[in-house]
Amino acid sequence: MELISLKVFKESPLIIEDIRWEVTPKIFFNPSSVPDASENAVDMTYGYMLYVDVIDDKPALVIMQLRPLTSKTVGYVFDIPGELLREAMHCTDTDCIGGMYPLTEKLEGWLKKEFGLS
Repeated sequence: MELISLKVFKESPLIIEDIRWEVTPKIFFNPSSVPDASENAVDMTYGYMLYVDVIDDKPALVIMQLRPLTSKTVGYVFDIPGELLREAMHCTDTDCIGGMYPLTEKLEGWLKKEFGLS
């Protein structure tokens, strides 16, 4: 996996435009966990999911490319304020799956501001 700086990430408009903000680790592993999943199925075959994980004993933002059969991790971003990453790691057991922590509203808002989306 590749270590990506926030600066390089911000200069990747093709990835930023395809971030699936609605996709969380819980939805990734169990798409039927979405309310009314039968009517509003989440398409997991395109875009990028962001989540927090612990890499080399440090929290990092992970960029995962969603694909039809096998999704893959594109890279890790470490140079994000540590308190935002650590805060994401304090989620409920039902939202954190396999060591993958969803973005908090605060972290998502901070990222959107950094990317010029808000």
